[in-house]
Amino acid sequence: MASFSTSAQCSTSDSACRISPRQIKQVRPKVPLLKILQAAGAQGEIFTVTEVMHYLGQYITMKQLYDPREQHMVYCGGDLLGELLGCQSFSVKDPSPLYAMLRRNLVALTIATTGFNMPYIKMNISITSISIDPHNNPVKKVWR
Repeated sequence: MASFSTSAQCSTSDSACRISPRQIKQVRPKVPLLKILQAAGAQGEIFTVTEVMHYLGQYITMKQLYDPREQHMVYCGGDLLGELLGCQSFSVKDPSPLYAMLRRNLVALTIATTGFNMPYIKMNISITSISIDPHNNPVKKVWR
């Protein structure tokens, strides 16, 4: 999936650890495009643009929509891809019809997350004392 980085600030004196979230750009394809992506092996409903392009390439290859002699030409008339593009064919040398279709059929999502797909959390916990009852009663913990 998408690669991203996080930064952590930890202090041993106060046991605080802070992870800064980073914005991750993902997209949700509209249903007709999602069907194409799933036909090419995509799973789920949220992708990066790189993943969408990968599955579109897989779809074109799987359906053999490219010209074997001029492989930059994609003939998609009579296919769902052609309906979405609004054309019979296009060249990957001029992908403007493809980009226009993606602008119409992808919804951008911005998700704040950490490196562990968790929301931003700041923890500042210290144990001031722990007492153990010799009669096996529950442990008493005092939190500050």
